[in-house]
Amino acid sequence: MRTPLTVLAIDDDAADLELLRRALEEVPDFAVSFLARHDAASGLATLRQQPVDVVFLDYLLCGQTGLDALRQLRASGDQRPVVVLTSKGSERIAAAFLRAGADDYLIKDDLNANTLSRSLRYVLEKHEHARQRAQLEAELYRLARFDDLTGLYNRRYLLDRLAEEFLRARRYGSPLCVAMLDLDHFKEVNDTYGHLMGDTVLATVGGVIRATVRATDIAGRYGGEEFCLVLTETKLEGARLLAERLRRRVAAEPFPAPHGATFFVTCSIGVAPFTPDMRNVTTLLARADQALYQAKAAGRNRVVLAG
Repeated sequence: MRTPLTVLAIDDDAADLELLRRALEEVPDFAVSFLARHDAASGLATLRQQPVDVVFLDYLLCGQTGLDALRQLRASGDQRPVVVLTSKGSERIAAAFLRAGADDYLIKDDLNANTLSRSLRYVLEKHEHARQRAQLEAELYRLARFDDLTGLYNRRYLLDRLAEEFLRARRYGSPLCVAMLDLDHFKEVNDTYGHLMGDTVLATVGGVIRATVRATDIAGRYGGEEFCLVLTETKLEGARLLAERLRRRVAAEPFPAPHGATFFVTCSIGVAPFTPDMRNVTTLLARADQALYQAKAAGRNRVVLAG
């Protein structure tokens, strides 16, 4: 069974277009849907408007060169496969196309089902490998920075970002606060409803945190049921208001219990501001953690400010 493939050919020579179309019909590997455009503008417009798997591009076009069209295509972020059609003795032009981002080139006099089949397989496999590589890199990026369960930053990346913001606050005097959040009686959730429900609670709280903090804030899972928020360009009162809003939202989130019932969880939050006397990040974290301890000792489900 032949693989469906949509091909766009951009060439101002009708005879060359017909030659390419006939040769593509004979390619055994693919069932080709052939689109033809006679100038770069209409060809690029087609690429914006409908799905195309492979582009065949001639060098000489009405109004501009195929090289110009290719540069426009790549500058727009379009990375689909491009095969350049050249005449014999035009290897220098073909090399310029390859440097500009073309994937392969074919000499028009050599066009036949075999050369087209080899070229199509090559450029499609090349782009599939590039897609898989990009997907792998994106996954590695995610694993290096994010906690799978909550969708927040992981502890390592969180601390790296906190160190950067700490140095910026020391150098420029910009306000910075850290909030430590811990779920109250979380062990009882696991013991009563099971660890899967405990994971659901953590994931939901992660979503509540993401929906509450600003885009410029840095929120991460610090460990277990504890979370850390790095609130950039934020004074203590602003941090208190955000922490209080977050505390209320967590307490209002219902979770399903057996027999149609629901249960709720609360959290305690300790907030500490950066002060010029602090020598390192550890001091700032320790003050926020101490405030969190005071919130727990005072009855939980509350926000306490350091100092």
